[in-house]
Amino acid sequence: MGAHPEISTHDDLLRLDPEAIERAKRFVDFTAKDAELLAGLRPVVEPHAAAIVDAFYGRIVQFPHLTRLIGEAGSNVERLKRTQVDYLVQLFSGDYGLDYFIRRRKIGLIHNRVGLGPGWYLGGYSLYRQLVMPLLVEHFAKKPKKMLRAIAALDKLLALDAEQAITSYIDSVMLDLGALSVSKEEIERQVTDYGRVIEAVAAGDLSQRVAAEGEDDMSRLGRSLNDMIGSLAVMTGGIAGAVEAILASVDAVKNAVADQSSGAAEQAAAVNETTSTLSEIRATSNQTAEKASGLGTSAERTREAGERGLRMVEENIAGMQSIRAKVEVIAETILSLSRQTQQIGEITGVVAGLAQHSKMLALNASIEAAKAGDSGRGFAVVAAEVKDLAEQSEESTSQVQKILTEIQHATDRAVMATEEGTKGVDQGVELMGRTGEVVRDLQGVIQQSVLASQQIVAAVRQEAVGVDQVATAMGEINQVTGQFVAATKRTSEANEELSRLAARLGEMVQRFKS
Repeated sequence: MGAHPEISTHDDLLRLDPEAIERAKRFVDFTAKDAELLAGLRPVVEPHAAAIVDAFYGRIVQFPHLTRLIGEAGSNVERLKRTQVDYLVQLFSGDYGLDYFIRRRKIGLIHNRVGLGPGWYLGGYSLYRQLVMPLLVEHFAKKPKKMLRAIAALDKLLALDAEQAITSYIDSVMLDLGALSVSKEEIERQVTDYGRVIEAVAAGDLSQRVAAEGEDDMSRLGRSLNDMIGSLAVMTGGIAGAVEAILASVDAVKNAVADQSSGAAEQAAAVNETTSTLSEIRATSNQTAEKASGLGTSAERTREAGERGLRMVEENIAGMQSIRAKVEVIAETILSLSRQTQQIGEITGVVAGLAQHSKMLALNASIEAAKAGDSGRGFAVVAAEVKDLAEQSEESTSQVQKILTEIQHATDRAVMATEEGTKGVDQGVELMGRTGEVVRDLQGVIQQSVLASQQIVAAVRQEAVGVDQVATAMGEINQVTGQFVAATKRTSEANEELSRLAARLGEMVQRFKS
């Protein structure tokens, strides 16, 4: 009702016949008195227009697809609120001529463009009526008959609005349908051609293309399909190249993993062998510690006996000072040997140094014990036992003889210092000849034995701590090596799986030809 008889464009939908508009008004019995009555209500409604629109869109946002349509149309709720305030005020403007009806027809066109069906905006008219009604009831509380006429006038105008919006919506839809220039047979033919090309592509032939030369929707779809097939061909070629690169990388990783596995196995074997050797050295070191502890106890008792003898020759103390000075030279030389032994850094070197050191000390102690005669026989037995233990340690460290060369030189210097000390002792013996030569010789042996035993005990303890530290470190290395071997095995398995997957991917890509 009220549409132009010849419609070819959307602009034609807005060209209205004034006579048709008047017929529409007469059909719903919308009169000049109705217009006058609604215009008189504008001061009542306009102050509440913003609140009414807020309540209206409060209902709209409860339906997600409506807010989505608003966003897809390039608008937003706040912008539409301002437009709706104008629309609501126009309902009570009193001017319902050609411009008013054109604006209402635009509503239908817009709703068709954004995809909003008539049912939703018919509901919108009803919602506006519900929101305006309380204002009318309050305003005409004491004039019920006039209130009924006002409500009837509003209903007539809303009906006219709805009629114009629905008419333009339907005419717009029909115009869109009439714009379809492709026949049903042509569509079926194109769909068949497209289906044949798609089947060929699915079978692996990426050289197929569809004929798409028009500007209709099917032609645009065909061009999109051609673009998709072209992109699939490019992607397939890229995948094939990637598969070759993956296979080459897998081979390189496989070789690297094989080398790592071989090296890790050799390292594990070497670590196990070293651990076994350290266990043997630890056992020997424990025995040496026990014997050295006994030697220290014996030396302590001998020292106590010597002190008692010294108290008997206090008048010759001045001569013994020279002997003590020589002995201190020996002590400094032996301490130098100990510092050199600590610098070697390797536990086997420490053991070798201690063995040589102990051997020389034992030899020196035997010499001094021999000089002491029967008084030094017990100490000679202990010295012989220490010598045996030193020889055992020397045999265990024969593989590091080069490192012991420097220690041997230090030992030689210690022997020379000992010889000088012996000369000093001899001079002391001459000075103490009248007060007891035997006691003086015994005191010299006692001093050397105490110092040697203390050094032996300290060195053996240090050796034991070092061996324990190395054993612990080797255990940790062994554990890490085992973890590395296991990880290498897992890497090899993962690499094999990656190789299989790459091969399968290559077989799948080979199905397609460009």
